[in-house]
Amino acid sequence: MPSTREPAEAAGATPSDDMQFDSPVWKTPAMQQFVRFKKAHPDCLLLFRMGDFYELFGPDAVIAHKALAITLTERTKGMPMAGVPHHALEGYLRRLVEQGHRVAICDQIQDPKEAKGVVDRAVTRVLTPGTLVDETLLEDGASNHVATIRIDGDSAAIATAELSTGRFDLHEVPLSRLVDELIRIGPAEIVHPEPEGVDPDWLVAIRSAEIAPCTPRAGWTFEPGEARHRLEEFHGVTSLESFGLEPEANSTAAAGALVRYLLETQSPDGDGRNANLGHLRPPRLASDAGHLLIDATSLRSLEVERTLRSGGTEGTLLSVLQRGRTPMGRRLLREWLCWPLLDTTAIERRQRSIGALIEDPDFADRLRGIFSGIQDVARIGARISMRRATPRDVVALGGSLSRLVELQAELEGCPAFDLQHEALERLGLALAGLEDRIKGDCVDEAPAHLRQGGLFRDGVDEILDEARLLQRDANSWLVDYQARLTEEHQINSMKVGFNKVFGYYIEISNANRDRVPDVFTRKQTLKNAERYITPELKTFEDKVTSAESRAFDRERELFDSLCTGIAAHAEELAEYAATVAGLDCLAGLAEVAAIGGWTRPEILEQPVLEIEEGRHPVLDRLLKEEFVPNDTGLGAPDAPATLALITGPNMAGKSTYIRQVALITLLAHAGSWVPAKSARIGLTDRIFTRIGASDELHSGRSTFMVEMTETANILHNATERSLVILDEIGRGTSTLDGLSLAWAIAETLADRGARTLFATHYHELTALADRLDSVGNLHVTVREWNDRIIFLHRIHPGRTDRSYGIHVARLAGVDVDTIARAQSILETLAVETGSLALGEENAAAVPPPEQMSLFKEYLPHPVIEELQGLDIEGMTPLEAFDRLRTLRDRASGS
Repeated sequence: MPSTREPAEAAGATPSDDMQFDSPVWKTPAMQQFVRFKKAHPDCLLLFRMGDFYELFGPDAVIAHKALAITLTERTKGMPMAGVPHHALEGYLRRLVEQGHRVAICDQIQDPKEAKGVVDRAVTRVLTPGTLVDETLLEDGASNHVATIRIDGDSAAIATAELSTGRFDLHEVPLSRLVDELIRIGPAEIVHPEPEGVDPDWLVAIRSAEIAPCTPRAGWTFEPGEARHRLEEFHGVTSLESFGLEPEANSTAAAGALVRYLLETQSPDGDGRNANLGHLRPPRLASDAGHLLIDATSLRSLEVERTLRSGGTEGTLLSVLQRGRTPMGRRLLREWLCWPLLDTTAIERRQRSIGALIEDPDFADRLRGIFSGIQDVARIGARISMRRATPRDVVALGGSLSRLVELQAELEGCPAFDLQHEALERLGLALAGLEDRIKGDCVDEAPAHLRQGGLFRDGVDEILDEARLLQRDANSWLVDYQARLTEEHQINSMKVGFNKVFGYYIEISNANRDRVPDVFTRKQTLKNAERYITPELKTFEDKVTSAESRAFDRERELFDSLCTGIAAHAEELAEYAATVAGLDCLAGLAEVAAIGGWTRPEILEQPVLEIEEGRHPVLDRLLKEEFVPNDTGLGAPDAPATLALITGPNMAGKSTYIRQVALITLLAHAGSWVPAKSARIGLTDRIFTRIGASDELHSGRSTFMVEMTETANILHNATERSLVILDEIGRGTSTLDGLSLAWAIAETLADRGARTLFATHYHELTALADRLDSVGNLHVTVREWNDRIIFLHRIHPGRTDRSYGIHVARLAGVDVDTIARAQSILETLAVETGSLALGEENAAAVPPPEQMSLFKEYLPHPVIEELQGLDIEGMTPLEAFDRLRTLRDRASGS
């Protein structure tokens, strides 16, 4: 909750952007300490622990005041200050990091009671959006990558690390695909070389796309030599060849810069020392060779993880498929959708696994039950390696490891899961001792924090047992000790007691003072008695008073030892997490397929696309039996056309239809079953979409410019193995320009053989099917009734020559007078252009227009131009006849 402290009178004053550390307000010992840490972390908000609050000063305080809605005060005149209670720190940290701020935590590392002067402090954590590991700061179902970028000519290298799991990947893409790849990766933070002078175009594009906060770092840290040295030093190798990296490669330089950044943020002094990053795996060079490429435009248009309208996750493909029981599985599903497979063997392996789960529902339910008992092994293992784990993390890991044997037993004898079973069998042998140690040493209900004590069972450690025994049995020992002293010295009035001021004592009345033995030492004099101490009682007092501290210290030692033992198995834990994640994804996809009645698609090498009764995976779930399925046939022997032109009115389902075909194709390549009665899908190298557009005012690009840029990308990169989805190309310019462009684009894609679904209102394009065998026509059926239209949402072969736009406007609520005027204008234009869409009798009944001549020069033709240029007055009848016959033949053959 926000601070309840009252604001100072001048709290509203806005400080300068730069802290003026030469001001007298910074000269106190505590502020000098703050200044030292702030200079070491100038790009961070510095939270400075003072008593029960973490304080921010100067401009940091103003930023925090605005970001967190906390009270702004003044420490001294002219020094803004804001703070948050120490017990609520994590919640405030999450809000700061979500807003893109970097935060440095400066803690008290000395007991204030022991301090002589200012308390010793140190920066113990630096938090940035891409380097979070704490459970409270992360969304368990979403990955949290930090990415570094290095550009070399027309090539871009991206190094990504997920510090919370230890994953480390490298990507190499053409510079033109940099933004697309970053959006597909979805990093939480992007680190790039600090530009010299004007920002380069690629950096402007990244910032415009608003992918993630950008963090500049010195350009020399991205140089190949420096980066190679950093990688070799970090991994303790003399060559990077064992990782498959070339020393001077662009990706190697990006990887080295990323390691430097992680060391900088994870070590308090920023120089890489004392940074626990042993769980960070060697960099792995990712390849697009085995994956279907889907660019940022298509991810957005198909609403794979975000909806177009709200930008939320509800109503996306990911939300429909998300049935994972484990955080690892939920994170992996996004990766499967953004990196679909392009290998038939790998696809069919996933399909078989899903099939086995659907065929045996009891088996699937047992697996899901096991998954429900498995925690986030990947992130727990990372926190343990980084010494950021809590007792509950360790106990949760032990419980998760106990499920390994259950999983292995369930998968035994199931050929569809032979690879997973082999992995679990091997991992079971490697991790069995670790599970036994955790379960044997730790209690089942762990404390939230180690400082609470009680993590380790009694009997695990003699020193810990002794300290606990002293805490628990101090009174019993005192009773026994008093009885022993009474019997030994025959002093019946003797009493052994304790108070917080004088500690333990032996009290003897003044009447028995003469019988006090020499071994007793006077400690306190009372009115009627004396209090004494003995060496044995003093020893006991020292043990008891320090027992709590010693118990805590001993539990810390045992905990550190246990974490060290767990960290030694970081690689096996990561593999276990990956195996469980994959199984969880498969079980989730099987559950969705079983509920929705989905079918297993046939994956072919030939570039065909045959779908029987296909359904949109999201709308089918929302509308259930109301959704109308449709067929698709492209490139098949009985449907050889590779480009389908789809005409029909707005709201009739054209866009839904073409999207559902793309989503079914994507699902098939992800290894999933699909919402259709049957499907035969040829391997697809890329999915391109051109659906909807908006102005990009920040880059000075109009809607039409955006449309043409995306279309140009398709024309440059689409192959005969690509799937292209186009919706209303050419809408953003004049009718003739738009029609001409749409016609030419359709011809180009048809000639190339790319499987294409082209929804359009340019009915003239349907003539392409009469000229090109590779083009076919489809239309959305409607029924007219009482001057109204009914959408049937069925896709049938053939063409339509009406858009029913006025009917749609009526459905949308446009007023009657405007509708009537629009109908009158439509009829006038129909006569002007010679359209028969209204019927011969209706067209003849329309009076000739007085003004409108919008289409008089519609589609000029060389024959017409030559005819207009004839000098018929100077020609003989025979010459006129011959010229007319020639023009007729030319017109017929065009």
